[in-house]
Amino acid sequence: MDRLKELQQFSIYESGKRYFFEPDSRHEFLKERIYDVINTYKPGVVVKAGLGSGGLVLDLLKDHEGIVLVVVEPSLKVINKFIEQNSDNEAVKGIRFINGEFLQFPVDYYAADFIICVDNLDILESAPVIDEFRRALQFDGYFLFGGVVLNDEDLEGIYDDYMKIIFPLHNDYYLKDDLKTLLDLKDFSFIKGNMEHFEFNLQELSEHLGGLYNIPADEAQAFIDSRIDSFKELYKLDGSSITLPYFTGLFLRRKIKVDLP
Repeated sequence: MDRLKELQQFSIYESGKRYFFEPDSRHEFLKERIYDVINTYKPGVVVKAGLGSGGLVLDLLKDHEGIVLVVVEPSLKVINKFIEQNSDNEAVKGIRFINGEFLQFPVDYYAADFIICVDNLDILESAPVIDEFRRALQFDGYFLFGGVVLNDEDLEGIYDDYMKIIFPLHNDYYLKDDLKTLLDLKDFSFIKGNMEHFEFNLQELSEHLGGLYNIPADEAQAFIDSRIDSFKELYKLDGSSITLPYFTGLFLRRKIKVDLP
């Protein structure tokens, strides 16, 4: 199965579950960050990379009627399911859905004023995807990232390594400052950010992913046991419970300076 089909399969599996994509535990937190950008900077065309749980999209429709809302979603099945489930909501007809992948982001050059990417960059090839976001954004347009990041002291990336054992689609979590550096290199200037912490249960995580993948439970537990002190220190491991840092960062797409001869 190629990467796009795997992403589509996972998007279908996650649809409506609110586990990885925009879970209830951080819905209001993300909503506040998105609304702050819209209320402050007044973007006209808002592009959401991924339908996610659909909750944030419905909030945007209800509270910001003046925007043009575009949703790029890899799975056509997820789009159709969302439309069917919200068939009684006339506002949903105003969403411009695009079925496409992020590596070839199906949005015209400079068409977006604001791109929202939450809870999915870690399963994507982040550098080329960010290049595509930059291409689609207006100069001085805004990009909002939301996602789990590594603890600042987790220089070895032990939580990253654990996720790669249990979740075949996972690529990388970044240290917060490394993420900001990557975006700076891609012509995005950091404006402001927020850090929150959310609890996850590793047993529930394994059971959830086990519905889609063959999880090597013994290997995963052995990895935790071999680094138990680090998990306790960095992620407050207590039984099966851990606490993960969650970062939302707002970035401005810079104009590229060209030195004329």
